[in-house]
Amino acid sequence: MKILLSIITIASCLSLSGQQYLTRQGTLTFDAGSPLEDIRATSNSATAVYDAEDGKLGVQVLMTSFKFRRALMQEHFNENYVESEVYPKAVFKGLYKGNKAIGTLSIHGVSKDVIVPAELLKEGNTVCLKASFALSIEDFGVGIPKAVASKIDPKAKISVDCKLQAR
Repeated sequence: MKILLSIITIASCLSLSGQQYLTRQGTLTFDAGSPLEDIRATSNSATAVYDAEDGKLGVQVLMTSFKFRRALMQEHFNENYVESEVYPKAVFKGLYKGNKAIGTLSIHGVSKDVIVPAELLKEGNTVCLKASFALSIEDFGVGIPKAVASKIDPKAKISVDCKLQAR
């Protein structure tokens, strides 16, 4: 049921007029590590929808779907930093325009207008979405305690790799 609601939420930002592409198995990588600590996590269950006619693009990921190398790090990420029980997902809604994704990114209850470099390549019935960008953790209301500030990069690096199928 959660998956269906996620797809409906993202699809609501798209029109039904053009060729649409969808995945529920997109890969998002989060890296806020420093020389002192490896803080990297990957989710392989991001949902992405793209409408080729009007360029509308939506990407969503459940925060609890990010997997860390250490269970304790994953627990701290979900409970102390992103508060995934209160803010369960990160969502991007916007447009793909000439090697850029332009829209609104919502994380931790904070929404920001963003422009990120992105690439959409059509390969048969598949569209490959790739993006890499950095964002300020503080800009999204995620506090970093001073005791661990030297271990966490204040600019998280995000990578998106999704293969969307025609639907």
